[in-house]
Amino acid sequence: MTDFIPRPYKLSNKIQYYDWGTKNESAFIPRFLGVEAERDKPYAELWIGAHPNAPSEIRLGDRSVPLDEVIAAYGPQCLGGYVSKKFSGKLPFLLKVLSAARALSIQLHPNKAQAARLHASHPDRYPDDNHKPEIAIALDSLTAVAGFKPSGEIASTLRALPELGEFAGKQMVAAVLDAKDAGEREMAVKDVYVTMMRKSEQRESLSSCIAGIRQRLSTKKDITPEEAEFLKQHELYGADVGLLSFFFFNMVHLVPGQAIFTDAGVPHAYIEGNIVECMANSDNVVRAGLTKKFKDVDTLLEIMKYEFAPCRIIDGYRTADEVTYNTKAEEFRVTRFMKEGVFTGDYRSGDKPSIFLISGGRLEISWNHERTDHSEKFVKGESFFIPASLSEFKIACAAGAEFFMVEIP
Repeated sequence: MTDFIPRPYKLSNKIQYYDWGTKNESAFIPRFLGVEAERDKPYAELWIGAHPNAPSEIRLGDRSVPLDEVIAAYGPQCLGGYVSKKFSGKLPFLLKVLSAARALSIQLHPNKAQAARLHASHPDRYPDDNHKPEIAIALDSLTAVAGFKPSGEIASTLRALPELGEFAGKQMVAAVLDAKDAGEREMAVKDVYVTMMRKSEQRESLSSCIAGIRQRLSTKKDITPEEAEFLKQHELYGADVGLLSFFFFNMVHLVPGQAIFTDAGVPHAYIEGNIVECMANSDNVVRAGLTKKFKDVDTLLEIMKYEFAPCRIIDGYRTADEVTYNTKAEEFRVTRFMKEGVFTGDYRSGDKPSIFLISGGRLEISWNHERTDHSEKFVKGESFFIPASLSEFKIACAAGAEFFMVEIP
């Protein structure tokens, strides 16, 4: 392999064509990249990073080399001493552009101990042993569900939709409605939800429940966002138990720049929108509805967090024309730059790697190597990797440039 030198490396990234991705004129990722969309192909995710399932590539000499292989060969130069030691010689985060035309699966992600166990027992289903805390930042908008609603709101829904009680069990719903306090009600709601998910294979009962709810909602003059989403996704997925989660989870609508963070065990599903997403370097997903992929209901219920509260929307910490999204994740911190005027800034790697993604306009990065000045220009849709060994570099851009930087806190 050609010798690695400290410089920015343009990334060649891979697209994932999952069936829920946007297509044709609505395909966001081709438009973001400035390429033409192939007819009827679902453009779902653009992966930017070093996950072995779809690693980005960089040019070394006259070869394109997967970034994970480069990092394996040149760990200290790419990652620096601290990151190499803390994250076992791997780039700890994965950046994505995600574009959803319809709901992704009802899902959650395991913590580190759970991921190690799942990967050891079922490596075909759980491809790595890492956890996957993640942040989703809306580029234009995002509709999603995330976490359980306050139990009082769920109780009101159970009262309004008796079909849920007929499916889960009337006595179980009565325990929710008759609870003496929030703690007792939350335990009863958990029992209802677990029972519903475990009965998902009782196709006749499930179909009857969903058909009854659909009929009830079709006669209402005013329906809630959750009810509207139930009807919309029913047209796509039919009698799928995942539809019932819309009545238990928080419905979230993000405007550009807003974000949500989902930690291990938090149930969620992105429904529609275009986002930048950053996560720990993992592809572990436990699914239980609204998907044709493998469903693992037992594991999902075992590791799910039953926390009943509104979903926190993150607006980020803003300074001038920068917004930083701080989370509890050790693997990444995302900053979004929106330069209203001409900008020139000096940066230091701090002996840690970073990745930049240009989401609007263009920028130029310059650096010095062996006492010689170098520079390279990047435009919207392009991204580059800054190795830890490039200690200093400069970024310059014209007014209107927008870009994301992912670094390690």
